Amino acid sequence: MNHEKLKVLIVDDEELARKMLLTGADWNTMNMEITGEAVSGQDALSAMEEQLPDILFTDIKMPYMDGMELCNIVTRKYPHIKIVITTAFKDFDYAHQCISLGVSHFLLKPINRNDLISTLLKLREQIERERQQWLEVDHLREILKKNFAFLRERFLLEFCENSTRSASTEKQISYYFPEGVPICIQVTLLESHASHSGNLTEEERLLQDMKNLEFIKKYMEGTKDVELFADNNHHLVLLNYSPNLQVVTLCEQLKRSIYQTSGNEILFGIGNRYDSFYQAETSWQEALESLKYSRYMPDQPIVVYQNDIHVQNSGWTSPPAELEDIKFYIKAGLPDSVQKLLPSLYLTQDGNLLSLEHARILSMTLLSSAVNVANDIGIPLNDLFSDPGSSFMQILLKPSSRDLCNETGAFLTRLTTQIAECRTNKSKSALWDILQYIQANLTDASLSLGSVAETFHMNDSYLSRTFTKELGFSFSKYLNRLRMERAITLLSTTDLKAYQIAEAVGIPDAYYFSNCFKKYTGKSVRDYRKGAT
Repeated sequence: MNHEKLKVLIVDDEELARKMLLTGADWNTMNMEITGEAVSGQDALSAMEEQLPDILFTDIKMPYMDGMELCNIVTRKYPHIKIVITTAFKDFDYAHQCISLGVSHFLLKPINRNDLISTLLKLREQIERERQQWLEVDHLREILKKNFAFLRERFLLEFCENSTRSASTEKQISYYFPEGVPICIQVTLLESHASHSGNLTEEERLLQDMKNLEFIKKYMEGTKDVELFADNNHHLVLLNYSPNLQVVTLCEQLKRSIYQTSGNEILFGIGNRYDSFYQAETSWQEALESLKYSRYMPDQPIVVYQNDIHVQNSGWTSPPAELEDIKFYIKAGLPDSVQKLLPSLYLTQDGNLLSLEHARILSMTLLSSAVNVANDIGIPLNDLFSDPGSSFMQILLKPSSRDLCNETGAFLTRLTTQIAECRTNKSKSALWDILQYIQANLTDASLSLGSVAETFHMNDSYLSRTFTKELGFSFSKYLNRLRMERAITLLSTTDLKAYQIAEAVGIPDAYYFSNCFKKYTGKSVRDYRKGAT
């Protein structure tokens, strides 16, 4: 039986009604948790993009999108969700409509505590019964047999990215390697040089990856202790478990054969071979670093990791939160924000400059992210540098951390500025028009994925996928981030009260705004304002 807590989403435009549900049951004892609150149907649909609830409590009468419309959409898009209608209306027609929409239960306001608990117990029993059907041994074994190869590849990808030793990992390795754990590991990453061309569509890149994958698998047919599969970043992953295989020689042969057959040039990043299978993550990171160099050095498409530029085995990692902020600003075309944040990344917690070694790691990470953004948007690196390979190496070989910070910042600013200019061209992408529309209508409480999709005559699912693909995060995250950043600015520059700021950023419910603000900043509105003064 699955013992994970059931997720519950509460949708009601009345704060008191939401609080009644929050306090009406001991959710922990019921093995449930309230994972979100929303004030309208539109807000609820946006919240569902982030995490799918198991149970939805919704009022009928709400602004912008009422509960009936919400139920209609949810039952079509998320049929597994159990819906409970909460309303003060006792009209039988409403109840009848709800039943026809697939609603599980109907509770009248004010909600009786015993009725609520009884409903939750019934829902929990129903959900557990449905889940149990999926846990039938024979059924699962059949599914597992069909998906074994895929699951093995997913496990190996996750293992290469994080090779932490644990009892769970030991069991997984034993399962996927029934003949015994490999005695060594060496990771090589391959990617098509043409995949960096902004002229290729995503479909063309995927077809190219598939073609390369099938060719190499056929070429290596019969080779023992080697396996090949694709990851989610247009890399082919070559894992070598043999201490005798000469990987560099193999890569040279593959490069030559692929070029002779298709004219396609392949880049190779090779990590070191290790005697422990649990050092897969180290070899993986080395392969990534080597692949970065091969991108910047066109005359050296096969790169074996070495410590000429000391960027590995330092025990230091870049700050993930700040890196995500930089990526956000680059993708959004906000050069001023990049310039403002970047210098702080090159400082230690004591305010001193990072060591040269750590600064190089950071610059390489930032430059690699910038290249990926440029490729996704379709900006050739030649537009920024006459010789990208030499220019990147010139940055990475700067003699001091300060020089690395300055040169990296200059490049990122140029790229971000060009992205901003690129996005102003409507022929490039309708997404830029949508981003401008969102920023211009940020104070509109009815702004949502559905309303924006309707304004631009798009399918909401397509818009959601486009957002995630192009920007790397969902519509609701983008909208929430803009609203919270605007709220932070208003807190720092005005004397507006919290409820006034909430209205000014398009969230008329002050209680809901306070929850969103604390989740985003880690502080309450009052504490944040105290810290800013």
